Amino acid sequence: MSQAEFYGWAVGAAYVAAFFILTGLAMLRSGTPIWILGKPGQTLRALGFRLGFVILVLWPLIGSGWSQSLIWPSLAAIAALFALGSQLYMGRSWRVGTAAGAVGSLVTTGPFAWSRNPVFVAQVLLFWLSVPFGGWLMLAAAVMATVSAIAQVRLEEVVMQDVDGWPAYARRVPRWLGPV
Repeated sequence: MSQAEFYGWAVGAAYVAAFFILTGLAMLRSGTPIWILGKPGQTLRALGFRLGFVILVLWPLIGSGWSQSLIWPSLAAIAALFALGSQLYMGRSWRVGTAAGAVGSLVTTGPFAWSRNPVFVAQVLLFWLSVPFGGWLMLAAAVMATVSAIAQVRLEEVVMQDVDGWPAYARRVPRWLGPV
């Protein structure tokens, strides 16, 4: 494994570990279940994310990429930190998945003033930035994560329709980045 591949793997593995640790801590703080991904209507999305995360951690066992440049792991690290920072910013509103009646308070400031889904934006970016050092397997993971994020966001937006302040927020802030 090259130095770039090692650093790339370390970024992905550290991100996945931090994601689960922060999610567990959020669950302890809130005292409520926050892992609701996989409920009816989310099974395929959940599978896509889970497979993507597994590949992000285990790809070195199966393949490698084509870039030996350290720029890719560095950019992936920035995306991972932004995803984790956005997750932390949600505080007690953090949820993995969505279900009616199981949403937290609407978060509209910080990274959520630029994007309604900064965690997904950064996660998808992390996956795509991992492709050059993770190869074809990471390409498959990036596609799965992207498709799962798009589908999950659409479902979440249906659930959020009844949350106070959502319609105005959705008109004001783009779903991803750029124009609404």
